Amino acid sequence: MNLKAFISSCSGTSLNDAERRFFAENRPCGLIVFARNCATPDQLSALVASFKDAVESDEVLILIDQEGGRVQRLRPPH
Repeated sequence: MNLKAFISSCSGTSLNDAERRFFAENRPCGLIVFARNCATPDQLSALVASFKDAVESDEVLILIDQEGGRVQRLRPPH
């Protein structure tokens, strides 16, 4: 099954059961993360791994809403 041409997000720092099922069934080609999804580098890595596992692909887009200026999801030192 191929990935579908849409980007999705999740509600928190890890996937809940409903999100995991949604991603597995719909297979979006990417995940965008926001401040609500970023706690630590290790947590963010685990979230991305969970997404890849749910869509059964390592070849996905991982995006972050990081515009610079006032919008900075990843702040120093990360």
